Amino acid sequence: MRCKVALAVAVLFGLVAVVRAEPLDLKQVSAEAKWAAHLDIDALHASGLFQKARAQMLKEHPEAEKHLAMCREMWNFDPCKDLHGITIYGRQLKKDTGVAIVRAKVDRKKLVEKAKAAPDHRLSTYGKYELHSWIHAKGSKHERSMAGAFYTSEVIVFGGSAEEVMAALDVLDGTKPNFAAKAPKLCGAIPKGAILVGGVAGLGDANLPCKCPLAKQVDLLMFDIGEYQGQVFVDGTVMAKTATVAQQMKTVAEGALALAALMHNNDADTVKLIGAAQVTVADKAVSLKWSASVDAAWAQLQKCIAKAKAMHKDWGHHGPDGCPMGKPGGCPLQKK
Repeated sequence: MRCKVALAVAVLFGLVAVVRAEPLDLKQVSAEAKWAAHLDIDALHASGLFQKARAQMLKEHPEAEKHLAMCREMWNFDPCKDLHGITIYGRQLKKDTGVAIVRAKVDRKKLVEKAKAAPDHRLSTYGKYELHSWIHAKGSKHERSMAGAFYTSEVIVFGGSAEEVMAALDVLDGTKPNFAAKAPKLCGAIPKGAILVGGVAGLGDANLPCKCPLAKQVDLLMFDIGEYQGQVFVDGTVMAKTATVAQQMKTVAEGALALAALMHNNDADTVKLIGAAQVTVADKAVSLKWSASVDAAWAQLQKCIAKAKAMHKDWGHHGPDGCPMGKPGGCPLQKK
């Protein structure tokens, strides 16, 4: 994923049609988008790594199948078959903003009934569309406004406000410019088998809370994660503000990989996987590419899960609040 800076944002959103059931469609994304991501559910289900994880989960949690059956019965919706893809994007780098475009076969009547039963529900019209607004989790710390509309019987638009949903409908209808129209000439491609793609532009200039100094040096961040022909892959590119910063980022990334390998020097398989990561720099662009076989990635994932379980179990044996620092003498700063 390399291109000139002028077209970097286009590559960010993966302006390319690959042969998959539900690829990212840039005609759905506003030309004003500052960030976007797409999850290809069909590609996920076809992934060998996902199939291994799903089989393991059902083995360890057989009750999960019952919950899926309840979902199918209650909603007339099978998330394993009827959900195909989710695209999210936002025109601002701000909390609780943005829209989600969901491609799924749903029971429209039941979903509308659920919306109508939500707190402070309001029904309005926008052109030919019915627009539903409500308050999510009212009275809790997660309370926020929500809105939604059916674009078609199998395409639903959700947003944090009615205005955002209306703007998204305009993009889908073609009355407002989309990202594909903004960048018609492509210079990069999302790899075949990509499951999750996304990125953010203008991060360095955004007014974000608690922004780290590193973020201030980033103009563009883009990534894709997927699986193709038995290989799991992760690709990422950061466009720094200057070539000097890009070289510094490369040095930091290589140092982090070296430290990780050192910490696992008694595990040859893990060291091999870490060594598969390649960091390169071209002018202001820093790229990281990593890939491994499905079997190798699954074996490493199982190690990580086992380690996390052991840490969680050990964590619960320490201190009144489950924290080892809460154990008398466990924290050097603890008052005696």
